Amino acid sequence: MSGETILLIERPGKKAVTFASSLERKGFQIQVVLTGQKALEYAAAHRPALIVLNAPSLGTSGIRICRRLHDGLRTIPIIHILPEGTDRSRYPGDLADVVLEMPFTARKLINRIKRLLPGERKDAIEVGPIRLAPGVRVVEAYGREKKLTPKAASLLQVFLTHPGETLSRGFLMQQVWQTDYVGDTRTLDVHVRWVREAIEPNPAKPCHIVTVRGVGYRFEPEACTPETPR
Repeated sequence: MSGETILLIERPGKKAVTFASSLERKGFQIQVVLTGQKALEYAAAHRPALIVLNAPSLGTSGIRICRRLHDGLRTIPIIHILPEGTDRSRYPGDLADVVLEMPFTARKLINRIKRLLPGERKDAIEVGPIRLAPGVRVVEAYGREKKLTPKAASLLQVFLTHPGETLSRGFLMQQVWQTDYVGDTRTLDVHVRWVREAIEPNPAKPCHIVTVRGVGYRFEPEACTPETPR
């Protein structure tokens, strides 16, 4: 895990949901402060890689604190956690890089942190709602995270780097398996199915990896729903 420091603004309490222990168990290096002012002072002196504002633990929406952090520390990403039931229509959308509303799991927060840490995202390919870290073969899509086999990761990487293009079976076989033989492409079809299971809202009705009959496949990058037609 990255050695970069995460600044966590959080106040433990009997009724407060806190994340410090969960982040530490995952190997993150964190610094906890109890107020927005302490966060500004620490960030100015130490320049953390990321700030997580757990506003519900402070008994506030955190919007004023987040605005001060945004205005004073413009180059540091911010994750702003809002209390349950917050009127999101009144939230100033440009204050934080990520806004989460309680309740949610620690894993969801960890996934968002990984996307923002420079050390974790340096080799990531992100197209639309899909994010692939080729080095660790992990894909994230629609709130799910899955580790792919080496060939499946290579296949997805080819699709992500050719958005909107119709790719022939021969091209895909050559790129992933380094062969020009297309007499039997069942292996390709199986790997396409595995990739669909990892990235599609509904793998039975794929809207990202679309079959082009008689030719091959096309990757559509736009976010979709299980009912989105292609």
